[in-house]
Amino acid sequence: MNALIKAALDTGFIDLGFAEWLPMKGLQIKNLEKLDQSASGVYIMHFDNKIQKIGKSSASLYRRLKGYARFDSDSLAHPVTGSDKTSQRQRKAIAEAGLSGLYVLALQPNRTLLDFNMLQIKEVQVLSFDAHSFEQKLIRRARADVSNNPLKFGS
Repeated sequence: MNALIKAALDTGFIDLGFAEWLPMKGLQIKNLEKLDQSASGVYIMHFDNKIQKIGKSSASLYRRLKGYARFDSDSLAHPVTGSDKTSQRQRKAIAEAGLSGLYVLALQPNRTLLDFNMLQIKEVQVLSFDAHSFEQKLIRRARADVSNNPLKFGS
């Protein structure tokens, strides 16, 4: 098993399973009910023991992953008329690698509440990690082993 994928699972990433790729639609990611709909987070997409994408949502990881169900529409991914360069890169990566889909792992931060009594402010949400910072460090770590982590799906 790819060392980074194994370490992610050992760290507590949730395995959302295999997301089938449907042409003109996108990745049909299942098991999203396992996620907190309002929490941020990071995700890893892999196939054949190779990491193809590492991403994040600083707002809602649930909504970000749900959005993959439409990323391959012509309005977004068409090489000439499409409006989204990331969707175009992702469509190209799927086609070049002949991927039938990707396995998806996700991790959301733990949330706690902190009181700032001197300021008379109660219950400020504190997260156990920042999704943007974590994503950047995961990408750097994955690029250190390019043979197992091509990251061609938009990272």
